[in-house]
Amino acid sequence: MNGDMLKRAFACIIFLAAVAVLLLRGVHVHTSLYDLLPTGGDSGATQLLERMARTSSRQVNVLIKGASEQEVLEQARKLSASLPEGVRPITDQSSLGRVCEFLRPYRFQLLSPRHRSALQQGDSQSLCDEALANLYSFVPLSLYPVDEDPYGFATSFLLENPLVRQNGFEPRDGVLLTRRGDVHYAYLPLLLPETAADSLEVLQTHMAAIAAVCQEEGVMLCGTPVHTWRASSSSQQAMGILSILSLVIVVALFLWVFSSVRGMLIMSMTLGAAGVVALGAAVLIHGSVHILSLVFGCSLVGISTDYVVHYLVGHHGERDAEISPALRRSLLLGLLTSTIGYATFYVAQVDLLGQIATVSIAGLAASMLFIFAFYPLIYRRSIPIKLVPGSLKLGEVAARWRMPAWLPWCVASGAFIVAVFQLPVCDDLRSFYRPEPALLQAEKELAQLNGMEQGVVTLVVRGADTEEILQRQEKLGAELREAGVPFYTSASAIVPSAARQKENFELVKNLVAAYAEDVPVEMPDTWPGPLLPEHLLRADSPFVSLGSLWGEGCGLVLVPGKYESQLESLPQHPWLEQADRFAELQNQVRQWRVQLMVLMGVVLALVLTVLSISFGVRSALRTCGPVFAGVLCVFGGLALFGVPLTLFHVLACYLVLGLGCDYAIFRATHELGSSITALAVLISFLTSWSVFGVLAFTNFSVTQDMGIAVSLGLTVAYVLSPAATGAAVRPCKALCESRK
Repeated sequence: MNGDMLKRAFACIIFLAAVAVLLLRGVHVHTSLYDLLPTGGDSGATQLLERMARTSSRQVNVLIKGASEQEVLEQARKLSASLPEGVRPITDQSSLGRVCEFLRPYRFQLLSPRHRSALQQGDSQSLCDEALANLYSFVPLSLYPVDEDPYGFATSFLLENPLVRQNGFEPRDGVLLTRRGDVHYAYLPLLLPETAADSLEVLQTHMAAIAAVCQEEGVMLCGTPVHTWRASSSSQQAMGILSILSLVIVVALFLWVFSSVRGMLIMSMTLGAAGVVALGAAVLIHGSVHILSLVFGCSLVGISTDYVVHYLVGHHGERDAEISPALRRSLLLGLLTSTIGYATFYVAQVDLLGQIATVSIAGLAASMLFIFAFYPLIYRRSIPIKLVPGSLKLGEVAARWRMPAWLPWCVASGAFIVAVFQLPVCDDLRSFYRPEPALLQAEKELAQLNGMEQGVVTLVVRGADTEEILQRQEKLGAELREAGVPFYTSASAIVPSAARQKENFELVKNLVAAYAEDVPVEMPDTWPGPLLPEHLLRADSPFVSLGSLWGEGCGLVLVPGKYESQLESLPQHPWLEQADRFAELQNQVRQWRVQLMVLMGVVLALVLTVLSISFGVRSALRTCGPVFAGVLCVFGGLALFGVPLTLFHVLACYLVLGLGCDYAIFRATHELGSSITALAVLISFLTSWSVFGVLAFTNFSVTQDMGIAVSLGLTVAYVLSPAATGAAVRPCKALCESRK
């Protein structure tokens, strides 16, 4: 009795602690596949690429097309005025005004390439004539007051740099305009608040508000936040609907099998407690929950339901509520084999995989603890639960199912051979996402307009300090122009090196001194010092994306992909290299996939070892045959239908292992003709299949692939499970007698 009280007290403490963690920290769900990816570590270039991805995760691109320039400009102005609070245009007048104010002390040392070239060539007269024309123009184009910037140097620097004047677009009243054929376009880049990069709820709220404003004809949304919003919203909606559907199926199964709803209530309490503990452990250890962790959390429903079903069915019509030694052994072996499979995720040292392992292991251990602590007490105080006569007959039919012990191994061998010779592989995460056609069209049109239709080539320039990096980027810029690359983006195009800034200051000073009477302007006598990239990052301005191009020890230069062939003619520099983040990530995903496949083999060997210790080698081989066949048939089935193997199919095999082992273990520990055991295994299979089978109908490719793989593997494992029937009966009896 004291032992039972301790188990109940411990279970209550664990449950209350999980509730406290969830109440204090809350549950934040993430859906991005890039949570799988490694962090930058010590690589400065990788950190910059990750920061660039984070910056792009906040930028929403609004593209408006119409029949005239005035039409799209007016529509863009109207949208700008209707934006939700917290969302602002990147290139509007207020943003440019903040930048102008921030750059005011440096305005005499920042020159556009056109003005710098004219000053170096001594063509000062044309600059003076241009200044006079601007001065007496009815509509002067000047961001600074004319008396502060009569030559328009600072204005040209701002309006001609690549972060304000994007390739193919001209700025007009804070809106970027362009034209292709008879169609006019207005481009309005928007910036979400920083919290949107970390909170899916904040992102969804702002994106829903932006979409409501941009419902007019001709307005298209694109950008990383739009993809994340669409994918997360559709996947959550589908998961919600299908979760309800699977719950209805599970409830219907329980009501059909048991003569009352008490069995369903007992199972619901167990699953609820296990789910709370699993989420609490994930939040406590990892800080958040990913949607893939919730998908794996569905295995809690499947495996925990197995435990509940075997207890309830095993006590059919009995008054004795205690868990029998045979049932206890089967439950603990099922928990051990599942834990071995999930614990290998920690070896991969990927936070998301570790989170999946935490959710699965904590939830399964909690469900087992609650069964051992509370089920005898609950069952003892209620009328024994009886099975519906029809379900007993179904169990008798299932118990008559015979299968030779060698058949699962033949199936496993055949599936293995097919997989070895025909299985294609895909490790590119981009192929797992299938966006809507309208979103793809918007991305395509914007890429064609800004010259990025063939992607971006990222060059990494390294240096010992800020000045050296900027000077090398300036040298690279000259080489790019000579190679026929007219457009690129780099930090040096916005913040010149200190040497160039000082030279610019002297050029402007000499011009002002020579034409002081014609174009009077006051400027300092001495150079005020350089403007550094670190300084500009503090400005709340369109230059926020500069942060993704600049870091300690290196800087990035972005070149449109259509000029990739021209890059081959660039001189070779030891400080210059090309970064291909997607190739790097693809290699990393490939390593994880291979690692998890090797670990799967290790797990299967460990399971075979554990069962050999418990049952003997011959009985263990009979027990493991259906599980091995179920796992290998996932690979063989993919190969047979030409479906590429992905990391997520491999993860699904761990679910097949955890669920399929239970079928074989319970079959193995009971005699031939045991209708009760056959019925329990059948109910377990149907409930698990209803949970994972519905995932195959989601429009989120990851959950869909996992749903198909798990459904296939579980079906094979269940169909072949009769081959293990009675395999461990004699060893278990012998063990019990030896202990007596």
